[in-house]
This record gives sequence, C-alpha cells and structure tokens, in this order.
Amino acid sequence: MTKFIITTESGSDLSPELIERYNIYVIPMHVTMGSETFDDGSFDVEDVYRFYDKTGTLPKTSGSTPQDNSIVFERIVAKYPEAHIIHIAYSAVTTVSYNSCNIAAQDFKNIHLVDSKNVSGGLTAVVVATAKFIEKNPDSTPEEIVAFVEDVRERTRFVFLPQSLLYLKAGGRVSNVAYLGASLLNLHPTIILKDGYLVASKKYRGSFERCLKNTIKDFFKNYDIDPDTLIIGGTKRLSEDHKKLAVSLLQEHGFENPASFTAGAVISSHGGPGAFGIIGIEKS
Repeated sequence: MTKFIITTESGSDLSPELIERYNIYVIPMHVTMGSETFDDGSFDVEDVYRFYDKTGTLPKTSGSTPQDNSIVFERIVAKYPEAHIIHIAYSAVTTVSYNSCNIAAQDFKNIHLVDSKNVSGGLTAVVVATAKFIEKNPDSTPEEIVAFVEDVRERTRFVFLPQSLLYLKAGGRVSNVAYLGASLLNLHPTIILKDGYLVASKKYRGSFERCLKNTIKDFFKNYDIDPDTLIIGGTKRLSEDHKKLAVSLLQEHGFENPASFTAGAVISSHGGPGAFGIIGIEKS
C-alpha cells in the first residue's frame, strides 16, 4: 500500500491537534517586522498588532522559499523513503509559496503539487478533507487524490468579516476614501475567496455583532454546507462573546459542535484584530 504524506504551508493555520492527528508536515511562511524576519508560527500573533501600534507600519508577509520546502521534503524522505508527498499549497495567486515548492520538488521524486486556491481556515478545510479522503481510500493513486483536492477546493467557501478596515487600508488593499466611507457609514465589508484571490464582497451595516449575525445567516442562505466540514474562528482579539454568539447561531441552523481555527500571523497581518471567519465545503 502506498504511503501518502500531506504537506502544506503554515498559512493554513492548522491546529497542532490536526497536524498530529493526520501527520501533516508544515512548511513555514515568513513575517518581517522592521529589520527582523521570523518563521510564521514561531511567535505570538499579538506581536503583529504591537508592532503596528508602535510603528504605524504593517509587518510584511512572504511565502516559503525553495529551501524551506527542501528541508521538509528531506525530513519526510529520510523517514518514509517510498512515500508520495501530496503538497496542498496556499493560494498560488497570493504568494510565491507554490512556485517555491515547484522549484524544490524538482530535486525529489513522488511529489504531487496542487493549488488549494485557499488561505488560512479555508486551506485547513481542504487539507483535512483530503486527509480524511486518504484514510477512507488508502488504495487511491496520487492522481486520484489530486483530483479530489481540485474538486474540494472549488466547493470550499470562506467568508471573512474584519472588525476594522484599518489593516487592509494600511496594506493598500482598500483606499483611504473607501476606509473613511466605511467608517462614517459603519459598514463592514466581507472578504471572500474567488479563484484564489481575496476579494471584497457583501457589505453589512451596523454594529459588528449585527454584521456577524448577518454574515452567518447569509452563509447558510447562499451555500449548502456539509456539516462535517464547518469551521469557525478568527484572528486574535475576537471576543469570547462574539465566539459564543457565532456558536449559538450555528446551533439555530442545526450545526452542532463546529470545528474551530485561530488565524496565524500571515492572515492577521492583513485582516487585523478581532476578525471573524466561517468556512465550509458545499455538498457535491
């Protein structure tokens, strides 16, 4: 029976429990604050917010390098010489990570690279679905697994509700005019993934609590989600009250015990503190 190992980038925001449960190998992305560059996941995400509060400048995020990938691939090959590596990459249009993996893979055999077209909790959903597929179908070929990923990624829905557009403005993703207009009108635009790109979507008006309620209501109105794939979470400083509200609203829709994710430094550098995210895979 062929041994399969899943690899992905740290921007997937996989929990330690999922990494251990499915024996997933994580390749670091990077965050630069001032003159220092750190591996994503090696420091407290609060440092991102403290750096911005102190300097007024956002940390810079960057993808994994070919060397980052090679180091992880070498570890896997040393332990599982005949294994096939299924690399489920962070959205290729948002970072160099996909290309870096492709370069590194040239020096190894049995590496199968596929673009998840997702980030953060969306990538978590794709990776976990793939790990479950492999468990249920251990005799699959690498090509069948890649085809599964390509199918699932097109059905994965990720809606992100920032609490403030300040970080998106600082990063140049929204204009000053749009930022001021949203602030004056008390608007909260959602961010969705479309063909791998993070794009602005529906705008909600009112308090963050009201917008969160409407985000969840529209999520289930628009998408027929497989209950086993539902994930909620957000960036640091999302309040416990908002988390509890989200869980209670999900229960009203018949979704018990959703999985959770905590956004890492890469997505937090763009979304800012206190953002909310909801992810699920639509039924086929």
